Amino acid sequence: MRGLFTNGTLTIPSGQAVSGTAHRAETLRIQRGRVWITVEGIKHDYFLHAGDTFTAVPGRLTVLEADQDASVELRRPQAGRLLKGIGQRVTALLRGMSQHAVVQTSLKRHRTCDAC
Repeated sequence: MRGLFTNGTLTIPSGQAVSGTAHRAETLRIQRGRVWITVEGIKHDYFLHAGDTFTAVPGRLTVLEADQDASVELRRPQAGRLLKGIGQRVTALLRGMSQHAVVQTSLKRHRTCDAC
């Protein structure tokens, strides 16, 4: 058996299997064909067709077997995309906070003017 989580894309001939243990949650996308997936510790199996995705459970052995020639893409989360998303959320949060501060300041000034 070849290692499942070692390549970005795998071609699995009909009747062949690949296995591996993911170190983190990783998404498998079936590009072509149909595969049977068994995960250690889960009582039921999965049949996936082209276009379907499956997120591997970290630390558990995952076995894929093709019942017809299949192509599987491994999608790992990219740190750059993750950091960019976090950066965008922080920026939006800071904008919201600064807008709130401006409103408070203008209200304080307004109240001060009313007291004059």
